[in-house]
Amino acid sequence: MLIEATEGNIVTGTSEQSELLTVPGAEPRLLRAGPTACLLLHGFTANPEEMQFLAEDLHARGYTVLNARLAGHGTTPRDLMRTRWTDWLLSVEDGLDLLGGLCTQTVLIGQSMGGMIALTAAARFPVAGVVALSTPARGFPPLQVLLAHLTGALGWMAHKDVQDHPDLGSRREADYPAYTRYPVRMIVELTRLQEAMHASLPQVRVPALVVQSRQDMGGLDDIELIHSALGSAVKEKLWLDGFDHSVVRDEKRQVVFDAIGEFLKKIEASK
Repeated sequence: MLIEATEGNIVTGTSEQSELLTVPGAEPRLLRAGPTACLLLHGFTANPEEMQFLAEDLHARGYTVLNARLAGHGTTPRDLMRTRWTDWLLSVEDGLDLLGGLCTQTVLIGQSMGGMIALTAAARFPVAGVVALSTPARGFPPLQVLLAHLTGALGWMAHKDVQDHPDLGSRREADYPAYTRYPVRMIVELTRLQEAMHASLPQVRVPALVVQSRQDMGGLDDIELIHSALGSAVKEKLWLDGFDHSVVRDEKRQVVFDAIGEFLKKIEASK
């Protein structure tokens, strides 16, 4: 990935994607402040706009923030057809390289699929900590994965419900920045990423915070599976009640932001 940093915004993209038009709001952003950095990773089919509320909150607390755009996202769903889960790790590596020249330490913070990437990357790259928000620990049904294997090359798309928002183009909902559809073959890549995450959890040695709503997908099962498998000597978990899956955009999101802020303070204090 090619990254050019400026105050406030960054231009980023792989050599194959650098000429593609990024949808409004999906541009990565760099907010410079203190010596501890936070690298934010959005969820599947979403884009950096999903994490922008958190980015602004962390910046106000004095942290340098890179709100990254993951490979295949923020342009068109068709770009996901040529994206592999390892490309998302490369997006993290590029972000860490940029922040490494600006800050003394970086914490990975990921929402949903971004949490899976953050946990996987925390076992591979030198980071100071990791935060996983609404991160799924259990995958797709085996039959669904098999069908995705068999039909992936056909370019079939899985569509999301957009009947209430017919004029939003490629945006799923008025208040949620994500594609309206995605290639069926991405189920295979998500499964591979999840397998890599589970293999990586015992190798994570940095402080970790896992956050999940009791009403979200696997709920307590997900948070317990991840928390128990982590190899971190310092690991925390936070249960939420009545939150949407995207906790960083929920109306009650300040609770999550404050918990992340306290977690970051502990990391800085232990440096």
